[in-house]
Amino acid sequence: MNKLQLLLRPYVLLVTRLLISFVFLWHGLPKAINIDMAMDKFAGFGLPGLLGPITGWIEVIAAVLVVLGVKHLWANIALSFVIVGAIVTVQIPGGFTAGLERDLLILTATLVLSVFGPGMLALDKSTKAAH
Repeated sequence: MNKLQLLLRPYVLLVTRLLISFVFLWHGLPKAINIDMAMDKFAGFGLPGLLGPITGWIEVIAAVLVVLGVKHLWANIALSFVIVGAIVTVQIPGGFTAGLERDLLILTATLVLSVFGPGMLALDKSTKAAH
């Protein structure tokens, strides 16, 4: 890894954390707050309705942990499971669309953050980024 990569790495990881957290908060808050809407939406996908608000709360809690850099690995694993669920139950049955491409990019970002850690700009100083 060259000096520029080493210098920029914590900032790139921070930007990735901020963007992924924003995406999951944007989609998770409505499901966490509007339980009836979330249950109806998930039931419409042929899933148990209760998964809607549960998924919303997982998205919200994990997104906050990711942006803060606390319990980073577990939060990203949770978000990876959520997005894999969306890919398998919603995107793949809908065909190859921009939604599938978006969710695959989101999955990639959560996996990158899982592997490389939150970077130096995280509240949990015990979390080490992989080298």
